[in-house]
Amino acid sequence: MNRRLSTALAAIFIIGLATPAIGAEICGIEATASNGGMMVKTGAFSAECMPKGKCSISLSSVDNVAIALERASVSGSWLALVKSTSSIDSGAGFDLVFDGEDETRIAPDFLIAAEDMKSVRVDDDVSDIVLTTMLRSKTMNATVQLIGGKKIVHEVALGDLATATKWVDCAQAK
Repeated sequence: MNRRLSTALAAIFIIGLATPAIGAEICGIEATASNGGMMVKTGAFSAECMPKGKCSISLSSVDNVAIALERASVSGSWLALVKSTSSIDSGAGFDLVFDGEDETRIAPDFLIAAEDMKSVRVDDDVSDIVLTTMLRSKTMNATVQLIGGKKIVHEVALGDLATATKWVDCAQAK
């Protein structure tokens, strides 16, 4: 076998060891390879981590409007964000209702929109409050308004969110 072929096969073998096999258990949950990283399903949520990088938890997707949590590192803050194929009206704010209680409004002052308005994230301090409230709640209804006035309502059962965040904590620490 020539030297280049041996080196190539060794590299493929090493890369294969760094990527979790389909069905491998990572941090106590069966994970699959995904986009160069690893992904798990916990109830209605999927959590994905890239090697030595960002992790995200998909919370809900309705009419091409997705709500997610992202974190750049295990020591970083979680960020709540909304992504859409249409432009989001960040000036309308976001309305949240936890466990059927009173409405909580995230004012536009606490939203940071991408230039194309198809991605809006909640600032760091408010994201921390939202995540803490989500972890203490059973349900969340989130209303997002698109440019043009269409309102998209997400109804999210939060029961498995603690499991998803704990898995990300473990996976990002590896």
